[in-house]
Amino acid sequence: MSQIQATPSWRELAATGQLAKFTLLCLGVWLHAADSLLAATVMPAAVAEIGGVVFINWALALYQLGSILAAAATGAVTARLGLRAGLTLAASLYALGCIASATAPGIGVMLSGRLLQGLGGGGMMALVYVALHEIFPERLWPRLMVIVSTIWGCSALCGPLVGGLFAEAGLWRWAFWAFAGQAAILIVAAGFLPGRRTAPGGGGAPGPLLLLVLGTIGIASAGATVGTGWPVLLGVGGLGLLYAFARLDRRQIHRLLPVETLDLRHPVGAGLLMVLALSAATTPFGTYGPLLLGMLFGVGPLAAGYLVAVEAIAWTLASIATASVAASTEARLIRWGAALIALGGLGYVAAVPAGSMAGILACLVAQGAGFGMAWVYMVKRIVAAAPAAERGFAAGSVSTVQMIGYAAGASGSGIAANAAGLAAGATPAAGHAAALWLFAAFVPLGLLGAVAARRLVRAG
Repeated sequence: MSQIQATPSWRELAATGQLAKFTLLCLGVWLHAADSLLAATVMPAAVAEIGGVVFINWALALYQLGSILAAAATGAVTARLGLRAGLTLAASLYALGCIASATAPGIGVMLSGRLLQGLGGGGMMALVYVALHEIFPERLWPRLMVIVSTIWGCSALCGPLVGGLFAEAGLWRWAFWAFAGQAAILIVAAGFLPGRRTAPGGGGAPGPLLLLVLGTIGIASAGATVGTGWPVLLGVGGLGLLYAFARLDRRQIHRLLPVETLDLRHPVGAGLLMVLALSAATTPFGTYGPLLLGMLFGVGPLAAGYLVAVEAIAWTLASIATASVAASTEARLIRWGAALIALGGLGYVAAVPAGSMAGILACLVAQGAGFGMAWVYMVKRIVAAAPAAERGFAAGSVSTVQMIGYAAGASGSGIAANAAGLAAGATPAAGHAAALWLFAAFVPLGLLGAVAARRLVRAG
């Protein structure tokens, strides 16, 4: 009953005179959420035509990195340009990125396009939250967020399927053209938003953001570098820069992460480590799964798209099933959810090399359901443990850490896959080796996330 009350009727929303504006904002949510998984099923077909399989992990890493940077800059952009110009800028960057990806003659242009798409998509998503608070009455905020969350879930589900349909038809470039066209509609429609500027916002300082960028690129570069010395140096250096980012960020006035982030004895630090480790642990299949299944077992892009979508379905269903539990059960759901994610990662080690669709499906369900049952209660504990004045900020940092985890995980996937032989060429022998060692390399991250979950529960 509470869920029904939390969802506004369209009649109530229309009575505010802002229904068209809300629909416009929903288009931005769709574009960002769907595109974040579009590359999972499009990139195998893309690299088969333009080359650059060694850089396939960058398609996800750069998109997530662009999203983080855009989210950090949103407060300053809306204060300086206003909502209308801010959304127009974000949609324009996204459209340019789609055009670059659609016309890419080589992997370099494709990756530039993905970075632009991330900047634009992350900007659009962040601006949605700003616009909801600036345009709509406060009494509607929680209700509108339910709709936004629903659209996000449906979009994340549809993204890999849309990519799979285009790739299956041999039209992977048209997937990007289709999203560029939608972005063009958003650019035109953004003129209906108010042009007023918002109050000056925060956002990450340039120094920490630069370290974040360099650290992520360092790890991604390690995966694309041949040999042993340089990859190790780049990988370790990248991790060091990410740690330096977290250390420097805690001393800033406008931070990206809470002060307690590196204090693993604190519930906030333990919870954010859980988010980081488990988010990174789930990236190998989304980054390389469709490529390996197609290369080794002839699985088509559409079938791969359905597989990738299973995780989003399991997340949604588990969230609904555990939405109303007793407070005494919340701790168990956090532990069980983290354990399921870790077990799913371990299962890939056997299922993917064997080409077992049933096994892969079970792993995807385990990881999606694990996140679905644990996510809300994990965020609740992190927020409750933060100082009262920073609870809103702590809640927002969860999604920031999640994106950092996805970006670092995609970069690390490249190190593991290319070290296993993909750097030398997409041959069956290299594919079989990568199918084993890629997923085995991420098992420790899943275990670390499970340990952090137990610490979060004890500390909370």
